[in-house]
Amino acid sequence: MAVVKANCYSNGIHIALLIEDYVCGFAVANVFEGIRLRKLGITKQILSLSFSREQSYLCIKYDIMASLSCPLNYVEGVKYHIAIDSGMNRGGVKGKNELWELLKIMAVHDIYGVYSHIYSANEILTNSQIDRYEQAVRIAEKFNSQIVTHIFATNYKFFADKFATDFVRLGIGMYENAVAVTSNIMQIKNLRAGESVGYDGEFIADKSMKIALCDGGYYDGVIRRFKGENIAFNTDFCKVIGKISMDTHIIDVSDTNAKVGSITIIYDTDKLSFANRAEAMKISEYELMTSLKGRFEYVYLN
Repeated sequence: MAVVKANCYSNGIHIALLIEDYVCGFAVANVFEGIRLRKLGITKQILSLSFSREQSYLCIKYDIMASLSCPLNYVEGVKYHIAIDSGMNRGGVKGKNELWELLKIMAVHDIYGVYSHIYSANEILTNSQIDRYEQAVRIAEKFNSQIVTHIFATNYKFFADKFATDFVRLGIGMYENAVAVTSNIMQIKNLRAGESVGYDGEFIADKSMKIALCDGGYYDGVIRRFKGENIAFNTDFCKVIGKISMDTHIIDVSDTNAKVGSITIIYDTDKLSFANRAEAMKISEYELMTSLKGRFEYVYLN
């Protein structure tokens, strides 16, 4: 089940059309993302990971399955995947008593699936989460023995031997090694020692330098944590200097043959991957990828 929420993690919702033949369905953050998929022409099953009873008519109209964890949201006629809180205390039914109470008010034909989410790779916590989930599945199967199950996501390979499920919700793992982001140099300037760069003059040149103004700033996902990080130009790595602006960033291109119009690489699938960048910046790769929501031209290959 391909997770295509948040505009396919900011990589463009049309990816869903490109992969439909290879997946058994799609997961989205809300009903409106699901409607967007239907309007694009997606025909396979769609699960909305959030839901309120006011949206039930939309789920029926557009054939969208809904996540359910609160009896007050239940409306007969929608296919529901019951969310189980396995200890994260985010969403989901908490405890077997709450699950019994929810299932008792539901029509059998509306109980379509039971799912949860592994929130920690710690082995002790993982075993506890799976135990809670398995107990919930056994309870739900007393009401409908044909339910589908899913708890594992991109990191499923670490847990697949612990419990068999019908689906794996593949999220960032679909995108992280398939995405590159480039920019281009808009202007080049020479600096003298003592001159400053960017807002507040945080960077001051200690020698003569050549700098390049590049397209893309924090609005576009080149967040301010990029300061001091590498941007690639040909085989060279050029450091980002000064505070990053809303629309642009500046790199040190001293001792390179960079020119106006030269292409620079912000992300690639090797040394400048989302995972490596996230580790260097001490930030989640999810945050880095989904911050790419500005003025990009999206190009899809193959």
